[in-house]
Amino acid sequence: MHFCRMLMVLFFVSLSSLTMAQKYYITNQYLYDMYLMNPAGAGFYKGCYEFSAYYQKQWFGVDESPTTQVLSYQGPLTKGLGLGTYFYNDRNGYYSEMGFQTSLSYEVMFSRKRKRTASMTFGMSINAEQSSIDQTQLTDGAILDPVFSGAKESGWGFNSNAGILFKYNDYYLGFSVTNLLPQNNPMYTHDEEPALTSDIHIHGGTSYKISDRDIYIEPFIMYRRNMLVDSKLDLSTKLFFPTPDPNLSFWGVLSYRRTMDHNFGKSLGLGTTGGVQINNFMVGLEYQLGLTSAQVDYGSSYQLILKYRICKDRSKGSIPCSERNRNKKNKAIKRLKL
Repeated sequence: MHFCRMLMVLFFVSLSSLTMAQKYYITNQYLYDMYLMNPAGAGFYKGCYEFSAYYQKQWFGVDESPTTQVLSYQGPLTKGLGLGTYFYNDRNGYYSEMGFQTSLSYEVMFSRKRKRTASMTFGMSINAEQSSIDQTQLTDGAILDPVFSGAKESGWGFNSNAGILFKYNDYYLGFSVTNLLPQNNPMYTHDEEPALTSDIHIHGGTSYKISDRDIYIEPFIMYRRNMLVDSKLDLSTKLFFPTPDPNLSFWGVLSYRRTMDHNFGKSLGLGTTGGVQINNFMVGLEYQLGLTSAQVDYGSSYQLILKYRICKDRSKGSIPCSERNRNKKNKAIKRLKL
């Protein structure tokens, strides 16, 4: 029993040491809050203040399976300045981590005309995390391996991320990099520990409304390169379906992830989200289907998404924030012309 437990903990610890630097369980939520991946996306929708909560559960039926909770806020501070901040708590076996990140963005407007608007947004974030591992369950009174002390260990670390975002009308293209500082968490500064690596994200997307139907579509593409490990490509689409009731709409997300490390790549997973929006409150449930053999054996994961937005114009309704931004931009341009 203790041998099996130790094997499980070795797996969790090795997985945690890999994900500790990247925190993919947070950055993978970029479809719901772009600034979680690129700090330049903080306050992306100038007319909305958004409060979000995420609860993710993996490997149902497995003791000490990975579980993550995130609380997030983002919105504009001034005309060009945006703020995004989140708190998180993650548990993975006997390893746990909690922390926060704050991001600031500043938008420089290049052109603002009726048929052409262009801007560049610069973003910077700082983050801190407290990591801990409980080894008291591993030894049963005897140290089985010199690597394990049989005690509880913990440590604090901090780092920084940066990004840019270019917007042209309803199109945008972004670039971000994580972990600008070297490793400083004392739990991971030993010579045996792997080096702290950075992730590079290149992403782009747009939003538009089908002219003859009341359907909003937001396609998104993201390429992520880890400096030492791997690279991945995500293809996603977010959909909004308003109803005859202006305060009610349905929404969903379809996504596909693929590794780019092989000659022809390899499928990693599929994701689908379905939800409903009533006025300014949004709720959704995400199901992630892993396509690798290990993911199939351990099962897939679920995530609950909750969002509440406050609109600067105090209006209610269930259309996307991107459409509110477009309407507000058109009105502002008309006023400038007058």
